[in-house]
Amino acid sequence: MHIFDARITAITAATPTIRTLRLAIADADFRFLPGQWIDLGIEVDGASHASGYSITTSPVHRGEIELAIKASTRHPVARWVHEQARIGDRVRVSQGQGPFVYLPEMSDNVVLIGGGVGVTPLLSIFRHIRDAELGTEAHLVYSVSDSREILFRDELEAAVRAHDNLHVSITVTRPDPQWHGLTGRIDPVKLHALDVPDDTLYYLCGPRGMIEDMSALLHGLGVPMSRIIFEKWW
Repeated sequence: MHIFDARITAITAATPTIRTLRLAIADADFRFLPGQWIDLGIEVDGASHASGYSITTSPVHRGEIELAIKASTRHPVARWVHEQARIGDRVRVSQGQGPFVYLPEMSDNVVLIGGGVGVTPLLSIFRHIRDAELGTEAHLVYSVSDSREILFRDELEAAVRAHDNLHVSITVTRPDPQWHGLTGRIDPVKLHALDVPDDTLYYLCGPRGMIEDMSALLHGLGVPMSRIIFEKWW
């Protein structure tokens, strides 16, 4: 597998538990499709570590990618990102990987269902539809336990205001007094409200239990399994 050198150009505390890394990749041979992931490799105290992370950005923007990485004391790469990474640090990335992708010829209608940090590959698809100015009708249905953990909330809301074909529904399972939107888990009522056609493709990414529940829920609503695409990242 081709490995590319990359340089950290920005580090942002996106939520209380998630940091985003902006990586510059000079090699023009680097490629990825909307929804794919890469292996991120680092060196710590002379030891090499690598872990897979979904790209959150669109391939429209060449030469750089963004990753959103949740804090973890168990995973060396995530721990390094949250405790040691600095702008200018050099890392390694693989080519884009995985079959969890969206291309415009696949469907004119997509529903992107994400839970927690599992929303990351769906953000790449959503942003690609926006940045490539595709006509795809895209509904992002995004569940978080805490409203402080919503990634890129302002950007998502701005995209909806600027593009008639982009729609976002965010639900919080443990709402606080400051949250005034949807609450509770993603359920048939929330999905029916989308009012999407039969040829819609459904993309699922989140914890294993959520993927299993959503697959069963959609199938029970009459969605054929051939139109349900899910990412196993656990």
